[in-house]
Amino acid sequence: MNKSFNKELTGLKKHTNYIYKKKLKKMNKQIFLLFFLCCNLIFSQYEIKIKASVLDKKTSKPVSLANVNFKNTKIGAFTTNAGVFNLNYDEKLINDDDIFVINAKGFKTIEIKVSQLYKFLRNTNKFYLERDENSNDWVNDLSLSTIDESGPNLFGKVFSVSGPIQGATIRIKNSLIEAQSDFDGYFNIDAQVGDILIVNYLGMTEKQTVVEDFDDLYVLLKTEAQILDEVVLSSTNKNEDNLVDTGYGRKNKDAVGFSNSTITKEDISAGATTLVDVIRGKFAGVRIEGYDTPRVTIRGGTGSMNTPAYAIYDVDGLIFEDFPTFINAQQIESITILKSYGATNRYGSVGRGGVFVIRMNNLYKGSSQTLDSALIKGNDYEEELSMISFENNSNYIKELEEAFSFENAKEIYLRQTSNQEFKSLPYYFDCYDYFKRWNNDFAFYILTDAVISAKSNPKALKALAYKMESIDRNIDAELVYEHLLKIRPYHEQSYRDLALIYSKNKKYVLAADIYKKILSNEIDEFEVLGLQKTIANEAYNLYTNHRDKIDFKNFPVDVIKKILPDLDLNKNINQKSFVAQKDFGYDYRVVFDWSDSNIEFNVQFVSPSKKFFNWSHTKFENKDQLIDEIKFGYNTEEFIIDDSQKGEWLINIDTFSIESEINPTFLKYTVYKNYGRANEISKTSVINLNRLSQKLTLDKLFYN
Repeated sequence: MNKSFNKELTGLKKHTNYIYKKKLKKMNKQIFLLFFLCCNLIFSQYEIKIKASVLDKKTSKPVSLANVNFKNTKIGAFTTNAGVFNLNYDEKLINDDDIFVINAKGFKTIEIKVSQLYKFLRNTNKFYLERDENSNDWVNDLSLSTIDESGPNLFGKVFSVSGPIQGATIRIKNSLIEAQSDFDGYFNIDAQVGDILIVNYLGMTEKQTVVEDFDDLYVLLKTEAQILDEVVLSSTNKNEDNLVDTGYGRKNKDAVGFSNSTITKEDISAGATTLVDVIRGKFAGVRIEGYDTPRVTIRGGTGSMNTPAYAIYDVDGLIFEDFPTFINAQQIESITILKSYGATNRYGSVGRGGVFVIRMNNLYKGSSQTLDSALIKGNDYEEELSMISFENNSNYIKELEEAFSFENAKEIYLRQTSNQEFKSLPYYFDCYDYFKRWNNDFAFYILTDAVISAKSNPKALKALAYKMESIDRNIDAELVYEHLLKIRPYHEQSYRDLALIYSKNKKYVLAADIYKKILSNEIDEFEVLGLQKTIANEAYNLYTNHRDKIDFKNFPVDVIKKILPDLDLNKNINQKSFVAQKDFGYDYRVVFDWSDSNIEFNVQFVSPSKKFFNWSHTKFENKDQLIDEIKFGYNTEEFIIDDSQKGEWLINIDTFSIESEINPTFLKYTVYKNYGRANEISKTSVINLNRLSQKLTLDKLFYN
């Protein structure tokens, strides 16, 4: 036990925080009542509850995400952003000789016997940690405040004619310094006079402005195109009943005048059986020829009188040039028609005759999508694509390639980094890939250097954490994800990513605690919107495969049952002999994570029978999801391939965004084989989407 802790034990004023039941039995009734009224600790016959704070001894600031536990037990917790932890346990499970531990990265560990802990808690509810001078420099640097409160900071607000904009990105040109506007459009950034600020938001024209002084800055953004006029700019709740699925994503009827171009299930008569029954007479300018094998034209299509351009059909993302006679009219959720301009933008020349965008109500709509042979129908795949490969021909790598030794290469690197223009995220990634041939430690030092440079930039930090995972530096990735939670405490992605990396690092107690808090809605001002099924899959994987290492008392299995209804779970979750009535697991689980919501890309799955399924992350196709990602803070999509066609599956990828080379969007691609089973294996790759100049094959999955 360190000297500092001994000092705290003896030198602090009395502030009763703990009642130990066995000790209290020896007290008389009067003393007991007085003692009880003064304490902050709640107890019962079987349960002890400790609530205390962990602080930095030097600054007295809270230490968040400190690991608090009883050594060699499943009993533990971690501190909140306010440095507070709650530790609940059965008094019979802990003995006086057991060891209480507080561990936080960048600080010295506290270890103390439980008997001494109880004495300590009678005096104070605060633990002070000393910084560990022997820890990695980058750990300590990252633990410091992300904004220097003593220096000048620029405050401002981003808004449109419709009101404040939440989630706008504000970055300093030619740097990794970045901020994001809050619920009311306000932001704070560590800028200097003369810096150029670049402000952008989904569907808005990018704006650049020079910092001339430190007066509050007000930035007005304008919509970039007519198609995006209806983007919701504030965080007001939408009426779910007023939203429909279209080729542009989910839209508000009132915002875009859908009365003339969209019908919903409420507009479909109970007697309708076919698609013809549904659309006949419902849309202005629509002409139907025939009935059994009809051909449909939409006024405004670009065909001629002699060679008309017939409409095509987008049925839940699958494109049909022939009329989809197989559709059950009573399973239609909505139908939207797109005329030639919008249709050709999204669907190419095949859409010149217009498109019927049909959304069915019999497919799962959520963050997770299951790909099977039933879904992959109607789209013939005829492309021949190259496997993804990025050849680096940058001048800085060419210069490094001329190095004749490791020391010479280091000299070149240090000379390059003295020039501000080299300090981009791709530069750091490329240099890591180059230097690992010489020295792995120095190569990783380059990544940590990037982390420090980007410590207030969530987009860059995400990409760096992805990279660390891909090279099996998971403990270091954990530190970055912990820091991300500190600077983005109200983003659901921050909690999910941290829980996942804890699980990967075998910190199952901490992982389970986060999943439990998410699924039980125990995190203030936090809403799980886009990650429900992803989190449920990961939490249940943890639950089924590591239940011998964790006390799963009060784990929200009932919530998981609602999210994953196909799993028949045993109601008695406290039995160690618990076995799911249906084995949990998938043949393949494919997960995409990306560092910024504004990126536009498309993922294509091709089955062994050469049928394809597209999922688009674009303003045109899935705009409302992009907006929700910005508002609620998530950037993950998972796909399940289970009980599907045997043979070779292709996964193709394409991007439609052009970004700054300083801080582009990176994609983390993780494929799990036999997910959730004893023989599970996984592979993680990281891709700079800005370098994806053409559609390529990302991976091939051999399904047998």
